[in-house]
Amino acid sequence: MELSQLFTVSLLANALALASLLTILSSGLALIFGLRDVMNFAHGALYMAGAYLGYTLSSVLGFWAALVVVPLVLAVAGVALELAVLRPLARRSHMDLALITFGLALIIGKAVTLVWGTEPRPVTAPAALAGSIDLFGEMYPTYRLFLIAVGFGTCAALAIWLKFSRSGMHVRAVSLRPDVARMMGVNTDRLGFVVVCLGTGFAGLAGVLAGPYLSVDPGMGSSILISCLIVVVVGGLGSIGGAIAAAVVYGFIQVIGSIALPSVAVLAPYLLLFVVLLVRPQGFGKGRVA
Repeated sequence: MELSQLFTVSLLANALALASLLTILSSGLALIFGLRDVMNFAHGALYMAGAYLGYTLSSVLGFWAALVVVPLVLAVAGVALELAVLRPLARRSHMDLALITFGLALIIGKAVTLVWGTEPRPVTAPAALAGSIDLFGEMYPTYRLFLIAVGFGTCAALAIWLKFSRSGMHVRAVSLRPDVARMMGVNTDRLGFVVVCLGTGFAGLAGVLAGPYLSVDPGMGSSILISCLIVVVVGGLGSIGGAIAAAVVYGFIQVIGSIALPSVAVLAPYLLLFVVLLVRPQGFGKGRVA
């Protein structure tokens, strides 16, 4: 296959669309890990729940209302996660917390199938984003461009908050040296609420955005969780900037690989993970050694 067939505008945009969805979801996962030192295996299930809630609210209130309401509902779920799981069990081992969040994912998945069933649910894009537009001579779905804009815009806003706001600086301080941050008077409990709510809210936002882009089905949470874990590890555990960079690389590898070498494309992300851990164990960003 010629390079001109691989690097078309539509394929590059498809890679960015996938990357934008992964950046939102992976940033939330990296935030929670960075502050709470917990790899939340329920993150994919929360994303799936957000997609199903988005499906229901879109049919009742419309897509735009769902885009606002669902992240808020998932942020409230983050409060429950913080109070019922992360804070009481903070002194437990990483393995215990991983198993607990994995069990929580199974509970959420079962609840979703009980409420919505096992059949895929179609979600249509709003009228304002339906159809296609001319993108450098190629017709491209308007909704995917919207997804790219929202995904990277959200992560840019998150990066600005972490870099320049006082609370964002506190989050970075606690992520790097929690003991020193506490000695300096940083309220880690309050930060825990903020970060976990942001992380789960991002899962809800990604779920709503995924509805018109992917099919809404009970398996969507587990499949994308694997992708997010690869992105977070490759980007550097707890590194938001690294997660964004890794998501872009992952998106290009997945989309272009599925066209160029479809038989081995499924292995490409794992090969990326292997190479990065071998050459640069801390990942792309200034994360911890995996």
